[in-house]
Amino acid sequence: MEKQIKILLLEDELTDAALIMRIIKKSGMDHDLHWVETKNHFVSELESFNPDFVLADNSSHGISAMEALKITKEFNPNLPFIMVTDQETEEFVFDSFSAGIDDYVLKSSLLRLPSSIKNILTKAEAKKEKEEVETLHKELKVAFGQMEEVNKNMTDSINYAKLIQEAMLPEKAVLTNYFPNSLIIYRPKDIVSGDFYWFVERDNKLLIAVADCTGHGVPGALMSMIGYSLLNEIVNVKKITSPSEILTKLNKGLRRALKQNKTGNQRCDGMDIGLCSIDRQNKTIEFSGANRHLIYFRDRELDLVKGNKNGIGGLYTDSVLQFTTHTISYDENDVIYMCTDGYADQFGGARGKRMMTKSLFRILEKSLSFGILDQEDLLNHWLDKWKGNYEQTDDILLVGIQL
Repeated sequence: MEKQIKILLLEDELTDAALIMRIIKKSGMDHDLHWVETKNHFVSELESFNPDFVLADNSSHGISAMEALKITKEFNPNLPFIMVTDQETEEFVFDSFSAGIDDYVLKSSLLRLPSSIKNILTKAEAKKEKEEVETLHKELKVAFGQMEEVNKNMTDSINYAKLIQEAMLPEKAVLTNYFPNSLIIYRPKDIVSGDFYWFVERDNKLLIAVADCTGHGVPGALMSMIGYSLLNEIVNVKKITSPSEILTKLNKGLRRALKQNKTGNQRCDGMDIGLCSIDRQNKTIEFSGANRHLIYFRDRELDLVKGNKNGIGGLYTDSVLQFTTHTISYDENDVIYMCTDGYADQFGGARGKRMMTKSLFRILEKSLSFGILDQEDLLNHWLDKWKGNYEQTDDILLVGIQL
C-alpha cells in the first residue's frame, strides 16, 4: 500500500490483540495501529485518530461488534469495518453483512487478515473515487446548466442587438426609389456585423457608403454604430456632401470618439470605407475611398476606381490622411459595385483557399448578362457553392447598382 494505514483495533483479550498485531506487522504493511479495549476509549479514538478502517472482535466485553459497528457508521458511514469472530454460521454471516460489516475473518484463519484488509481498502478507495467522480459530474452538470443559461442570456442579448443594428441600417426602398435595379448582399459572420451600408438623399444626390469596421461580431457591430452615427452627423447635421471631405471628417470624428488623438493611445481600431455621391441630373459619380474601391462596368468592361491606401482611424495622424474625390460621368445601364473584403476573402473551393478579388471580378462580369435583379441570387449561390463546408471567414457586404 502506498500510504500508511491507520488501524483502530477493538479487542479486550491481550493474547488475541498481540496475535493480530503480529500478523499485520509480519505482512509488511506500513501501518499505525491503535488498540482499544473499552467503549469510551473506542469512541474517543474514532474521533481523535480518524482511522482508515476498524477491526473489532465480535466478543469483546463491554461493547459488542454490532454496537461498535453502529457507532462506526454513525461516525462515518463509509468507514470500512472488519469483524474478527469465531462464528461462521450462515445466519450469523447473513446478519453481520446485513448490519453493514465489510468483511469478517475467523480467528482460526487470521493469516487471511492482511489480504482482507487490502481488499477492503481497495474497495473503499474505489468507492471513494467513484463518489468523487459522481460529485464532480453533478457539479459539472450544474456548472454546465449555469453556462447554458449565461450563454442563452448572452445570445438573446446579441440577437436583440441584431434587431437594433438592422433597424439602424437604411431601408432598401431608399435605394430602389433612385435605382430600381440594385442589390444588397449582407451576411454577418456572427449574429451582428462589423460591416454596414449607409445611404441618404441630400441636395438631389444619393450618397452611398459601404464600410468594413475592425473585427466582427459585437466589437465590429459597436464600431459600425459609431461610424453610422458619425456619417449621419457629418451629412445630415453639418450638411457636408463632398465624399473626400466626409471621409476626412469621419476620420477625425472616429479618432476623437476612440480617443486615438491622445498621446500614448495605441488603439488601432478603425474602418475601411467606400463612399460615392450619385447625381442623376448631371449623370456623374463622385467617389472617395479609404482602402476600398469602386468597381465600375460599362458595356461589360471593368474599370476599377481605386480609393486611397489608408483606412479611417487607427494610428494614422490627421496630417497624413488625404482623401481623393474621383469624378466619373456615367451612361445609362452602367453598373457599379462597392463591397467589403469578406466575399473575396472567403475560404473554399477544392483546395480551401481564398476566392481572391480577381475571381470576384470575373463572377461579377459573368453574371452581368443575367441582369442586376437576378445577380443577387446568383452571387449568393456562387458564394455558398465556393464556401462549401468551410466556416464563413468574415462579414460579407456587397452593394450593386445599375445606373
